[in-house]
Amino acid sequence: MRDLVAGERAPIAGTALFVLAAGGGDPPTLALIALEADRRASPSFPPIDSMTRELRPAAQFEDAGRLRIDTADMPAVVERLLLVAFDRGGRPIGRRVTIETGALRFSVDLADRADAAVILIECYRHQGAWRIAANGQGFAIGLVAIAAAHGIDRAWAERLNPRLEPGRDDRTDHGGDRPSRSGASSGSGVAIERNHILTNAHVVDGAQSVQIQAGGGRSLSAETVFADARNDLALLRIDTPLPGIAQFRGEIGLHLGEDVVALGFPLQGLLGTGPQASAGNIAALCGIGNDSSLFQFTAPIASGNSGGPILDMSGHLIGLVCSSLNLDHIRRSGGSAENINFGIKGTMILSFLDAFGIEPQMARDTAAIGRAAVVRQAREAIVRITCTC
Repeated sequence: MRDLVAGERAPIAGTALFVLAAGGGDPPTLALIALEADRRASPSFPPIDSMTRELRPAAQFEDAGRLRIDTADMPAVVERLLLVAFDRGGRPIGRRVTIETGALRFSVDLADRADAAVILIECYRHQGAWRIAANGQGFAIGLVAIAAAHGIDRAWAERLNPRLEPGRDDRTDHGGDRPSRSGASSGSGVAIERNHILTNAHVVDGAQSVQIQAGGGRSLSAETVFADARNDLALLRIDTPLPGIAQFRGEIGLHLGEDVVALGFPLQGLLGTGPQASAGNIAALCGIGNDSSLFQFTAPIASGNSGGPILDMSGHLIGLVCSSLNLDHIRRSGGSAENINFGIKGTMILSFLDAFGIEPQMARDTAAIGRAAVVRQAREAIVRITCTC
Protein backbone atom coordinates (compact mmCIF):
# COMPACT_ATOMS: atom_id res chain seq x y z
CA MET A 1 0.00 0.00 0.00
CA ARG A 2 1.38 3.40 -1.00
CA ASP A 3 0.59 6.27 1.37
CA LEU A 4 0.02 9.63 -0.30
CA VAL A 5 0.79 12.97 1.29
CA ALA A 6 -1.34 16.07 0.77
CA GLY A 7 -0.73 17.44 -2.70
CA GLU A 8 0.74 14.22 -4.10
CA ARG A 9 -0.62 12.93 -7.42
CA ALA A 10 -0.82 9.51 -9.06
CA PRO A 11 -2.41 8.04 -12.20
CA ILE A 12 -5.64 6.05 -12.08
CA ALA A 13 -7.51 4.30 -14.88
CA GLY A 14 -10.63 2.27 -15.51
CA THR A 15 -12.77 1.44 -12.49
CA ALA A 16 -11.66 2.56 -9.04
CA LEU A 17 -13.24 1.53 -5.74
CA PHE A 18 -12.79 4.10 -2.96
CA VAL A 19 -13.16 2.81 0.60
CA LEU A 20 -13.53 5.16 3.57
CA ALA A 21 -12.50 4.42 7.16
CA ALA A 22 -12.26 6.52 10.30
CA GLY A 23 -10.65 5.86 13.64
CA GLY A 24 -12.61 5.93 16.88
CA GLY A 25 -16.15 5.48 15.59
CA ASP A 26 -18.42 5.35 12.59
CA PRO A 27 -16.99 7.00 9.49
CA PRO A 28 -18.37 10.36 8.36
CA THR A 29 -20.73 10.62 5.41
CA LEU A 30 -19.30 10.63 1.87
CA ALA A 31 -20.30 12.82 -1.07
CA LEU A 32 -19.09 13.00 -4.66
CA ILE A 33 -19.12 16.37 -6.44
CA ALA A 34 -18.51 16.61 -10.20
CA LEU A 35 -17.06 19.85 -11.58
CA GLU A 36 -16.76 21.19 -15.10
CA ALA A 37 -13.77 23.10 -16.51
CA ASP A 38 -14.73 26.30 -14.63
CA ARG A 39 -14.70 24.36 -11.34
CA ARG A 40 -18.43 24.83 -10.95
CA ALA A 41 -20.76 21.92 -10.28
CA SER A 42 -21.88 20.13 -13.44
CA PRO A 43 -25.66 20.46 -14.06
CA SER A 44 -25.55 17.14 -15.93
CA PHE A 45 -23.97 15.36 -12.95
CA PRO A 46 -25.51 16.62 -9.66
CA PRO A 47 -23.72 15.61 -6.43
CA ILE A 48 -24.40 12.20 -4.92
CA ASP A 49 -23.95 10.97 -1.37
CA SER A 50 -23.63 7.74 0.58
CA MET A 51 -26.99 8.26 2.33
CA THR A 52 -29.40 8.56 -0.60
CA ARG A 53 -27.11 6.63 -3.01
CA GLU A 54 -28.54 8.02 -6.21
CA LEU A 55 -27.05 6.60 -9.39
CA ARG A 56 -24.98 8.72 -11.75
CA PRO A 57 -23.23 7.84 -15.01
CA ALA A 58 -20.05 6.01 -14.08
CA ALA A 59 -20.47 6.42 -10.30
CA GLN A 60 -22.40 4.65 -7.54
CA PHE A 61 -22.17 4.00 -3.80
CA GLU A 62 -22.05 0.31 -2.96
CA ASP A 63 -22.59 1.04 0.73
CA ALA A 64 -22.02 3.86 3.21
CA GLY A 65 -18.24 3.75 2.89
CA ARG A 66 -17.62 2.38 -0.60
CA LEU A 67 -17.83 4.40 -3.83
CA ARG A 68 -17.18 2.93 -7.27
CA ILE A 69 -16.12 5.25 -10.10
CA ASP A 70 -15.60 4.22 -13.73
CA THR A 71 -13.41 6.93 -15.23
CA ALA A 72 -13.79 5.53 -18.76
CA ASP A 73 -17.55 6.20 -18.72
CA MET A 74 -17.40 9.62 -17.04
CA PRO A 75 -19.36 12.26 -19.04
CA ALA A 76 -17.10 14.43 -21.20
CA VAL A 77 -18.17 17.68 -19.47
CA VAL A 78 -16.88 16.43 -16.10
CA GLU A 79 -13.29 17.55 -15.63
CA ARG A 80 -12.84 16.99 -11.90
CA LEU A 81 -14.35 14.93 -9.08
CA LEU A 82 -14.23 15.85 -5.40
CA LEU A 83 -14.62 13.09 -2.83
CA VAL A 84 -15.80 14.78 0.38
CA ALA A 85 -16.27 13.45 3.92
CA PHE A 86 -18.51 15.41 6.28
CA ASP A 87 -20.28 15.24 9.63
CA ARG A 88 -24.06 15.38 9.21
CA GLY A 89 -24.54 17.44 12.35
CA GLY A 90 -22.03 20.09 11.28
CA ARG A 91 -19.76 19.14 14.17
CA PRO A 92 -15.98 18.72 13.90
CA ILE A 93 -15.12 15.26 12.56
CA GLY A 94 -12.45 15.09 15.25
CA ARG A 95 -10.54 11.97 14.22
CA ARG A 96 -8.34 10.46 11.53
CA VAL A 97 -10.07 9.74 8.21
CA THR A 98 -8.58 7.40 5.60
CA ILE A 99 -9.51 6.77 1.96
CA GLU A 100 -8.12 3.86 -0.04
CA THR A 101 -8.28 2.88 -3.70
CA GLY A 102 -6.29 -0.02 -5.07
CA ALA A 103 -2.71 0.33 -3.83
CA LEU A 104 -3.14 4.01 -2.86
CA ARG A 105 -4.08 5.35 0.55
CA PHE A 106 -4.48 8.86 1.95
CA SER A 107 -5.09 9.77 5.60
CA VAL A 108 -5.87 13.13 7.16
CA ASP A 109 -5.78 13.61 10.92
CA LEU A 110 -8.63 15.89 12.03
CA ALA A 111 -8.29 15.19 15.75
CA ASP A 112 -7.05 18.70 16.57
CA ARG A 113 -8.95 20.51 13.83
CA ALA A 114 -12.40 22.12 13.84
CA ASP A 115 -13.27 20.90 10.34
CA ALA A 116 -16.79 19.55 9.84
CA ALA A 117 -16.07 18.64 6.20
CA VAL A 118 -12.91 17.75 4.31
CA ILE A 119 -12.05 17.22 0.64
CA LEU A 120 -10.18 13.93 0.77
CA ILE A 121 -9.12 13.45 -2.82
CA GLU A 122 -9.64 14.92 -6.28
CA CYS A 123 -9.77 12.98 -9.53
CA TYR A 124 -9.07 15.10 -12.60
CA ARG A 125 -8.38 14.81 -16.31
CA HIS A 126 -4.83 15.46 -17.48
CA GLN A 127 -3.68 15.10 -21.07
CA GLY A 128 -6.42 12.62 -21.91
CA ALA A 129 -5.97 10.47 -18.79
CA TRP A 130 -7.25 10.54 -15.20
CA ARG A 131 -5.13 11.29 -12.15
CA ILE A 132 -5.79 11.33 -8.41
CA ALA A 133 -4.57 14.07 -6.05
CA ALA A 134 -4.52 13.87 -2.26
CA ASN A 135 -6.14 17.01 -0.87
CA GLY A 136 -7.05 17.18 2.84
CA GLN A 137 -8.50 20.71 2.76
CA GLY A 138 -10.96 21.12 5.63
CA PHE A 139 -13.89 23.44 6.23
CA ALA A 140 -14.98 24.39 9.73
CA ILE A 141 -18.43 25.45 8.54
CA GLY A 142 -19.05 22.11 6.89
CA LEU A 143 -20.57 20.91 3.64
CA VAL A 144 -22.42 24.17 2.99
CA ALA A 145 -19.07 25.94 2.48
CA ILE A 146 -17.99 23.51 -0.23
CA ALA A 147 -21.38 23.86 -1.90
CA ALA A 148 -21.12 27.66 -1.90
CA ALA A 149 -17.60 27.59 -3.34
CA HIS A 150 -18.68 25.49 -6.34
CA GLY A 151 -22.12 26.90 -7.14
CA ILE A 152 -24.13 24.00 -5.75
CA ASP A 153 -27.72 24.60 -4.66
CA ARG A 154 -27.58 25.33 -0.93
CA ALA A 155 -30.67 23.13 -0.42
CA TRP A 156 -28.60 20.05 -1.24
CA ALA A 157 -26.09 20.80 1.49
CA GLU A 158 -28.75 21.72 4.03
CA ARG A 159 -30.63 18.48 3.39
CA LEU A 160 -27.52 16.42 4.14
CA ASN A 161 -26.00 18.70 6.74
CA PRO A 162 -28.88 20.46 8.55
CA ARG A 163 -27.73 23.86 9.84
CA LEU A 164 -29.87 24.01 12.93
CA GLU A 165 -30.25 27.52 14.23
CA PRO A 166 -28.38 27.74 17.52
CA GLY A 167 -30.75 27.73 20.44
CA ARG A 168 -30.74 30.67 22.81
CA ASP A 169 -28.05 30.10 25.40
CA ASP A 170 -28.73 32.24 28.43
CA ARG A 171 -25.08 31.93 29.45
CA THR A 172 -23.99 34.28 26.65
CA ASP A 173 -25.32 37.58 25.40
CA HIS A 174 -24.84 39.21 22.02
CA GLY A 175 -25.40 42.56 23.67
CA GLY A 176 -28.52 43.49 21.72
CA ASP A 177 -26.77 43.53 18.34
CA ARG A 178 -29.15 41.07 16.67
CA PRO A 179 -31.71 42.94 14.53
CA SER A 180 -35.29 42.72 15.75
CA ARG A 181 -38.26 42.23 13.42
CA SER A 182 -38.53 46.00 12.97
CA GLY A 183 -36.38 49.06 13.53
CA ALA A 184 -32.60 49.30 13.31
CA SER A 185 -29.54 47.92 15.05
CA SER A 186 -25.80 48.48 14.85
CA GLY A 187 -22.63 46.45 15.06
CA SER A 188 -19.01 46.47 13.97
CA GLY A 189 -16.96 44.89 11.23
CA VAL A 190 -13.44 44.73 9.84
CA ALA A 191 -12.26 44.95 6.24
CA ILE A 192 -10.28 41.90 5.13
CA GLU A 193 -10.22 42.89 1.44
CA ARG A 194 -10.88 46.23 -0.24
CA ASN A 195 -14.46 45.17 -1.02
CA HIS A 196 -15.14 42.58 1.70
CA ILE A 197 -16.01 43.02 5.36
CA LEU A 198 -16.13 40.43 8.12
CA THR A 199 -18.68 40.60 10.93
CA ASN A 200 -20.91 38.35 13.06
CA ALA A 201 -23.83 36.52 11.50
CA HIS A 202 -26.06 37.69 14.35
CA VAL A 203 -25.32 41.33 13.47
CA VAL A 204 -26.95 41.03 10.02
CA ASP A 205 -29.48 38.29 10.78
CA GLY A 206 -32.93 39.34 9.55
CA ALA A 207 -31.70 42.64 8.10
CA GLN A 208 -33.51 43.99 5.02
CA SER A 209 -30.69 46.44 4.30
CA VAL A 210 -27.15 46.84 5.57
CA GLN A 211 -25.13 50.06 5.56
CA ILE A 212 -21.47 50.46 6.52
CA GLN A 213 -19.39 53.51 7.34
CA ALA A 214 -15.59 53.45 7.33
CA GLY A 215 -13.06 56.10 8.34
CA GLY A 216 -15.71 58.70 9.05
CA GLY A 217 -16.76 58.66 5.39
CA ARG A 218 -20.19 58.45 3.81
CA SER A 219 -22.53 55.52 4.34
CA LEU A 220 -22.25 52.70 1.78
CA SER A 221 -24.68 49.91 0.95
CA ALA A 222 -23.45 46.38 1.65
CA GLU A 223 -24.78 42.98 0.69
CA THR A 224 -24.43 39.79 2.71
CA VAL A 225 -22.46 37.29 0.64
CA PHE A 226 -22.82 34.46 3.15
CA ALA A 227 -23.73 34.06 6.81
CA ASP A 228 -22.78 31.05 8.91
CA ALA A 229 -25.11 31.03 11.92
CA ARG A 230 -23.39 28.10 13.64
CA ASN A 231 -20.00 29.81 13.81
CA ASP A 232 -21.51 33.34 13.93
CA LEU A 233 -19.59 34.66 10.92
CA ALA A 234 -20.80 36.73 7.99
CA LEU A 235 -19.10 38.10 4.89
CA LEU A 236 -20.32 41.41 3.44
CA ARG A 237 -19.47 42.97 0.10
CA ILE A 238 -19.47 46.61 -1.01
CA ASP A 239 -18.82 48.13 -4.46
CA THR A 240 -16.64 51.02 -3.26
CA PRO A 241 -13.11 49.97 -2.17
CA LEU A 242 -12.29 50.60 1.48
CA PRO A 243 -9.30 52.73 2.54
CA GLY A 244 -7.57 50.02 4.59
CA ILE A 245 -7.63 46.32 5.39
CA ALA A 246 -6.60 44.25 8.39
CA GLN A 247 -3.74 41.78 8.38
CA PHE A 248 -4.11 38.40 10.06
CA ARG A 249 -1.42 37.27 12.42
CA GLY A 250 0.84 34.78 10.67
CA GLU A 251 1.31 32.75 13.84
CA ILE A 252 -1.74 30.54 14.29
CA GLY A 253 -1.69 29.92 18.03
CA LEU A 254 -2.94 32.22 20.78
CA HIS A 255 -1.14 32.68 24.07
CA LEU A 256 -2.80 32.61 27.46
CA GLY A 257 -2.33 35.99 29.12
CA GLU A 258 -1.21 37.92 26.03
CA ASP A 259 -2.42 41.51 25.69
CA VAL A 260 -5.16 42.34 23.18
CA VAL A 261 -7.12 45.37 21.97
CA ALA A 262 -10.79 45.19 20.99
CA LEU A 263 -12.17 47.82 18.60
CA GLY A 264 -15.77 48.56 17.74
CA PHE A 265 -18.71 50.93 17.82
CA PRO A 266 -20.53 50.20 21.09
CA LEU A 267 -23.66 52.01 22.30
CA GLN A 268 -24.11 54.18 19.22
CA GLY A 269 -25.95 57.40 20.02
CA LEU A 270 -24.70 57.35 23.61
CA LEU A 271 -20.90 57.16 23.39
CA GLY A 272 -20.48 59.01 20.09
CA THR A 273 -20.06 57.97 16.48
CA GLY A 274 -16.35 57.15 16.44
CA PRO A 275 -14.71 53.80 17.17
CA GLN A 276 -14.00 52.82 20.77
CA ALA A 277 -10.93 50.90 21.91
CA SER A 278 -10.53 48.77 25.03
CA ALA A 279 -7.59 46.72 26.26
CA GLY A 280 -7.35 43.42 28.09
CA ASN A 281 -5.77 40.02 27.80
CA ILE A 282 -6.60 36.49 26.69
CA ALA A 283 -8.06 34.80 29.75
CA ALA A 284 -8.79 31.34 28.30
CA LEU A 285 -8.14 29.49 25.06
CA CYS A 286 -11.69 28.15 24.77
CA GLY A 287 -15.27 29.27 25.27
CA ILE A 288 -18.13 27.94 27.38
CA GLY A 289 -18.23 24.15 27.50
CA ASN A 290 -14.66 23.91 26.15
CA ASP A 291 -15.76 25.35 22.78
CA SER A 292 -12.42 25.32 20.93
CA SER A 293 -13.62 27.72 18.21
CA LEU A 294 -13.69 30.58 20.73
CA PHE A 295 -11.33 32.22 23.19
CA GLN A 296 -12.08 34.30 26.27
CA PHE A 297 -10.74 37.84 26.68
CA THR A 298 -11.09 40.57 29.30
CA ALA A 299 -11.22 43.80 27.25
CA PRO A 300 -14.57 45.48 28.10
CA ILE A 301 -17.21 45.40 25.36
CA ALA A 302 -20.84 46.53 25.03
CA SER A 303 -23.75 46.37 22.62
CA GLY A 304 -22.44 47.27 19.15
CA ASN A 305 -18.98 45.73 19.65
CA SER A 306 -20.06 42.49 17.98
CA GLY A 307 -18.13 41.81 14.78
CA GLY A 308 -15.29 44.14 15.70
CA PRO A 309 -11.65 43.06 15.47
CA ILE A 310 -9.53 41.73 18.31
CA LEU A 311 -5.89 42.66 17.71
CA ASP A 312 -2.57 41.63 19.19
CA MET A 313 0.13 44.09 20.19
CA SER A 314 1.54 44.08 16.66
CA GLY A 315 -1.81 45.30 15.36
CA HIS A 316 -2.66 42.00 13.69
CA LEU A 317 -6.08 40.38 13.62
CA ILE A 318 -6.38 37.34 15.91
CA GLY A 319 -10.15 37.14 16.38
CA LEU A 320 -13.58 38.70 16.15
CA VAL A 321 -15.76 39.87 19.06
CA CYS A 322 -18.89 37.72 19.28
CA SER A 323 -20.43 37.63 22.77
CA SER A 324 -20.07 38.13 26.50
CA LEU A 325 -21.19 36.17 29.54
CA ASN A 326 -24.79 36.92 30.45
CA LEU A 327 -24.47 38.68 33.80
CA ASP A 328 -28.15 38.17 34.65
CA HIS A 329 -27.62 34.43 34.43
CA ILE A 330 -24.57 34.68 36.70
CA ARG A 331 -26.41 36.81 39.26
CA ARG A 332 -29.34 34.37 39.35
CA SER A 333 -26.86 31.60 40.16
CA GLY A 334 -25.49 33.65 43.07
CA GLY A 335 -22.12 34.44 41.47
CA SER A 336 -20.47 37.56 40.12
CA ALA A 337 -18.29 38.18 37.08
CA GLU A 338 -16.96 41.07 35.03
CA ASN A 339 -15.51 41.33 31.51
CA ILE A 340 -15.92 37.68 30.56
CA ASN A 341 -16.15 38.05 26.81
CA PHE A 342 -15.63 35.73 23.87
CA GLY A 343 -14.02 36.04 20.47
CA ILE A 344 -13.97 33.79 17.41
CA LYS A 345 -10.48 32.47 16.77
CA GLY A 346 -8.56 33.59 13.71
CA THR A 347 -8.17 29.98 12.55
CA MET A 348 -11.95 29.63 12.30
CA ILE A 349 -12.19 32.89 10.38
CA LEU A 350 -9.50 31.82 7.90
CA SER A 351 -11.33 28.54 7.25
CA PHE A 352 -14.55 30.50 6.66
CA LEU A 353 -12.83 32.83 4.16
CA ASP A 354 -11.11 29.95 2.42
CA ALA A 355 -14.51 28.58 1.43
CA PHE A 356 -14.97 31.61 -0.82
CA GLY A 357 -11.48 31.71 -2.27
CA ILE A 358 -10.51 34.77 -0.23
CA GLU A 359 -6.85 34.92 0.73
CA PRO A 360 -6.49 37.69 3.34
CA GLN A 361 -3.24 39.44 4.02
CA MET A 362 -1.03 37.58 6.48
CA ALA A 363 1.41 39.55 8.60
CA ARG A 364 5.10 38.79 8.70
CA ASP A 365 6.37 41.38 11.21
CA THR A 366 5.70 40.35 14.82
CA ALA A 367 7.23 43.36 16.58
CA ALA A 368 5.02 44.94 19.25
CA ILE A 369 4.07 48.56 18.51
CA GLY A 370 2.06 49.57 21.59
CA ARG A 371 -1.65 50.07 22.14
CA ALA A 372 -1.98 53.58 20.70
CA ALA A 373 -0.16 52.56 17.52
CA VAL A 374 -2.33 49.44 17.23
CA VAL A 375 -5.47 51.59 17.29
CA ARG A 376 -4.08 54.14 14.81
CA GLN A 377 -3.12 51.37 12.42
CA ALA A 378 -6.55 49.71 12.58
CA ARG A 379 -8.77 52.79 12.22
CA GLU A 380 -9.03 52.57 8.44
CA ALA A 381 -9.95 48.87 8.51
CA ILE A 382 -12.76 49.00 11.08
CA VAL A 383 -16.31 49.79 9.97
CA ARG A 384 -19.58 50.63 11.64
CA ILE A 385 -22.54 48.51 10.51
CA THR A 386 -26.16 49.65 10.64
CA CYS A 387 -28.99 47.25 9.81
CA THR A 388 -32.60 48.08 8.97
CA CYS A 389 -35.26 45.44 9.43
